[in-house]
Amino acid sequence: MPDRDAIIAEGIRRREEHRDPATMRGVDRIEITVAEGLSYEARNPHEPDGAMRVGEPIDRGGDGSGASPLSHFLTGAGSCLLNQFVRVAITERLPLRFLGASVRGEFRREAGGRFQRIACEVRATGSIDEAAAEALMARAERLCYVHQTLVAAVEVTTALVVDGRTVARHADGPDLSRAPRSPG
Repeated sequence: MPDRDAIIAEGIRRREEHRDPATMRGVDRIEITVAEGLSYEARNPHEPDGAMRVGEPIDRGGDGSGASPLSHFLTGAGSCLLNQFVRVAITERLPLRFLGASVRGEFRREAGGRFQRIACEVRATGSIDEAAAEALMARAERLCYVHQTLVAAVEVTTALVVDGRTVARHADGPDLSRAPRSPG
């Protein structure tokens, strides 16, 4: 069985060191089929065991059988960023164990509405000083495709909370002009 940590470290090294745009292009595809009414099944053809159930709650005309599209959107944003925190911590052998993340999205619920702010709190246990936490956060944000996409359109705040204490916080977005990082 391959060494998972070595595979993760090599993947990060390749992404950070390789600068040939012709070979770094990524393409992903999701196929969505209508199950019934406002219920859908989505899957990536390259991940056959990863079916996602998408739907709407009963009070919005659905049957309540799947998480809403907005829930999937926020889940994608948070899990992609959390994934990068975990990958960097493994690669750097940081003494952290990640517990999860909470994502909050503020949006206008009207025709033409859009997300205005997204906040992601990443939770861990262990030990890390503020400088290392800032470096971890900067690297995780830089490696996260979803985060990099979102900050071009909406205010995104990331917080790293270790053992109940915020050790790093950063906000970025089109109206923040790449705001400076601040300790927790």
